[in-house]
Amino acid sequence: MHKLPGKRKVSYGAETTAPEAPASLKDAAPEAGLLTPPLTPPLTAPDLADTILVQDTPPSENPVISETLAKFNVVRTQLLRSHTRYLVKWEVTLTHELGGKKLSYYGRVNDISENGLSMFCDYNVFFNGKVKLVMTLPPLNVGMQAQKIEVESKMVYTILSQFSFRIGLEFLNFHAGEKKILMDRLESSNAALRPGNA
Repeated sequence: MHKLPGKRKVSYGAETTAPEAPASLKDAAPEAGLLTPPLTPPLTAPDLADTILVQDTPPSENPVISETLAKFNVVRTQLLRSHTRYLVKWEVTLTHELGGKKLSYYGRVNDISENGLSMFCDYNVFFNGKVKLVMTLPPLNVGMQAQKIEVESKMVYTILSQFSFRIGLEFLNFHAGEKKILMDRLESSNAALRPGNA
C-alpha cells in the first residue's frame, strides 16, 4: 500500500470517554461543584475549662540554691535602678561579723547612687543580713583630709566581672547627717549618669 504524500493517518487508540463519577460523589450537591469531600473545620481554641493551670515551683529549700539565686539576681536590680548614678573610684571597706569575728574586704566603688552602690572586690563574698560599708571620699583640695562615711547596707548580688568580683549593695541606714554629705559631694561632681543607665 502506497502512502499519499501530505496525507497521514493518525490513530489515537480506542474512543475514550470520561469515567463516571463514583456514586458517593453523585450525591454531592451539583450546584456547589464539589468534586472532593468537604474539608474538616479548622482547629478552634481550646475551652478554658479544659486548660491545666501549672503553678510556679516552690522556692528551693536547699540553702546553696537559694544563695546562688540571690547572688545572681541582677536583672531585678537593674530594673529597680531609678536614681541618678555616679561613676566614682572611691576606696570602700565592707565589714561583716560572723561568729564573733569581724571580716573586712577592701575594694573600690564602681558606681553609686542615693540608694546603693556597686563595688569591685578581689574576693567572691556574699553575706545574708546587714553589713557595714565605710567609704573614703578623697579630699577636694590639696592639704585637706579624706572624709569617711559609714553606712549600714544589705548585699544584693555578687558576680564575676572581668578580673574581679562586682558586689551590689543597698543602703539601709546612714549615720546622722552623712547621707546629705554624700549627696552634696555627688551632686557637685560631673560624674553623673542618666537614671537607669547600665
